[in-house]
Amino acid sequence: MILLDELIDSIVSYGALQWSAVFFNVAYVILAARQNIWCWFFGAIGVTLLFFICIDIHLYSDASLQVFYFGMSIYGWLQWRKQDNDQARAICSKAFRRHLPYLAAGLLGTILLGLFWSLFDAVLPYVDAFTTSFSIVATFLVARMVIENWWYWIVIDLVCFFVYLDRGLPLIAILFLIYTVLAVYGLLSWRKAQIAA
Repeated sequence: MILLDELIDSIVSYGALQWSAVFFNVAYVILAARQNIWCWFFGAIGVTLLFFICIDIHLYSDASLQVFYFGMSIYGWLQWRKQDNDQARAICSKAFRRHLPYLAAGLLGTILLGLFWSLFDAVLPYVDAFTTSFSIVATFLVARMVIENWWYWIVIDLVCFFVYLDRGLPLIAILFLIYTVLAVYGLLSWRKAQIAA
């Protein structure tokens, strides 16, 4: 009974902000995996909540990423809505060589953001910059319905899991572990839809 009370106290201690961020962001990934346009609405709310969490723990690169995500939520909504009006959303693949510019952009972003945030009191500036830079790339690929986006997310989410554990936010770390599982689900779901098309 004491163990159960401690568990409940621990769960409650994370607060409404973290729990809400987990709910809206998990809903976003599930809906994105199902190619449901409402993913962008849930994503916009989720990233707004994560923005405040990141500011509080001095992950400034991640905080700025949440601002980008908010803008991408609007772009993604419009992009998917346009595709609905024109034709069915079409999942596409890109050969590895077509990903080289995305990988180069992600690495360049990692270096530049890492250098920039190193000038401030940012924690893990290069790791934070890596997840931020490649998340921008991956989000663009989601909006464009490129199936390989899910591979990017698997790597990013695993790195974020360890970052948030390091920052003492186990609930947000678990969110990124859930993201990793959902990214695998998204990959399999989009692959199945691509084959069926």
